[in-house]
Amino acid sequence: MQTIVITGGTGDLGSVVVPRLLTEYRCIVPYRTAQSFEKLARHENLIGVPRLENVSDHAPLYALVHLAGGFARGSSPDDFTKMIEINLMPAVRAVDAVRPHLVDGGRIVAISSAVSLTKPAALAAYAASKTALNTFVETLAKELKDRSITSNALLPDTIDTDAKRRTVAESIARLLSVEAEQLTGQLIAMTL
Repeated sequence: MQTIVITGGTGDLGSVVVPRLLTEYRCIVPYRTAQSFEKLARHENLIGVPRLENVSDHAPLYALVHLAGGFARGSSPDDFTKMIEINLMPAVRAVDAVRPHLVDGGRIVAISSAVSLTKPAALAAYAASKTALNTFVETLAKELKDRSITSNALLPDTIDTDAKRRTVAESIARLLSVEAEQLTGQLIAMTL
């Protein structure tokens, strides 16, 4: 059974994605507090780690599924700093921790947002942070091409219901599959 890392696995999206992916993979979920991990801990093939750096103990790794992120309105300098720290930097840190342990032919899947394409008013900081995440994903696809590691992002418009989260979970599963081995550097918009 292949091992994958799921960042943000203790959040609302993770509560649907993690159980779905556990049907096919051993999942490592980094967590901030043991309490946040407890709601997932009942599943088999699930490994909780208190720090992202601890994923190396479970190498080799097949994939990184990056769900971590957040949302806020605004466009002040503080809003931009907050959104970059919430939506871009966790992905950068996760890739930095996982990349040396990814097998050739592995996968990186990140959750971005359709807002990065539509850029509505009052969401400048959020849209910019998700656009930066998109650029990071696209660049990784080029950097990891020689190792046949794919890097893609899903851009859902909303993930506010379990039904929408299940659709995202299925899309992630498809991107992790053998059938998607040639699909890389893609920003996949999802109207849910």
